[in-house]
Amino acid sequence: MTRPSRERASVPLVHRPVTVHAWQDVVFAHWRHDPASLAHMVPRGTRPDVVDGSAWAGLTTYVFRETRVPPFPPSGRLGSMTEVTIEILTVDDHGRRGVVYRTVDTANVPAIVAAHALLGVPYTFAHARGRRRGDSLRYRSVRHPERSGSPLGRFRSLRDARSRGLRSGGPGQPRHAASIRVVAGEVDDAPLATELTTRAGIHARHLAQTVFWQRQHPPLTLRRATLERLDGDLPDAVGMSGLFDRAPDSLLVLDGTTVRYAWGDVVR
Repeated sequence: MTRPSRERASVPLVHRPVTVHAWQDVVFAHWRHDPASLAHMVPRGTRPDVVDGSAWAGLTTYVFRETRVPPFPPSGRLGSMTEVTIEILTVDDHGRRGVVYRTVDTANVPAIVAAHALLGVPYTFAHARGRRRGDSLRYRSVRHPERSGSPLGRFRSLRDARSRGLRSGGPGQPRHAASIRVVAGEVDDAPLATELTTRAGIHARHLAQTVFWQRQHPPLTLRRATLERLDGDLPDAVGMSGLFDRAPDSLLVLDGTTVRYAWGDVVR
């Protein structure tokens, strides 16, 4: 039986959690799309999830804090990190509603290596930063231009460039950046807001298979937001040019929650 969307991510984890994070200052921006325009971008065994008559692509930005890998206590060495994602809302053949990440841009190198090797989630190195002052939230992410090769190879290239005192970018090189600034407002408890943000997990391509990682968190208290700035060419890097050409159809802020991830199963 399909669970109400507000309860979707509150179900008990099927397996032990592999990571636990505190999410803070989350911005959810979503755009309506024709399902056919996104169908080729999602893994086998999944399809774009049609919500309120449309498929949806999104830009989500947030700060991870207090990362923990059970059964170990929180480690200061893991620190906090800012993530800027472009994603598509999905549903699989088993009816589980999740997201497919087209990219997760962050400056946390260990997280990138682990995500590529273990999770199948396309993390990419970028100078990602977030700041909040009162109800105003702003995020900016700029990729380093040396993106070819393996993730480890990219990090070595970045290290070597820094050691030589070279600056990133150059004539004719795309920056693959994203910037967003919003102001949070009143609570939004509409079903659409919940449906777009409360997803049961992550669908990912890993070792020629489609896998599902379960995500669990309490019901979310979401706030409407007003857009002050949105620009960048990051969508170009993930085959979604034009995503930022108009204002989002849904723009929400989540002040914070605790998120737990666990293995789900192989979809196909």
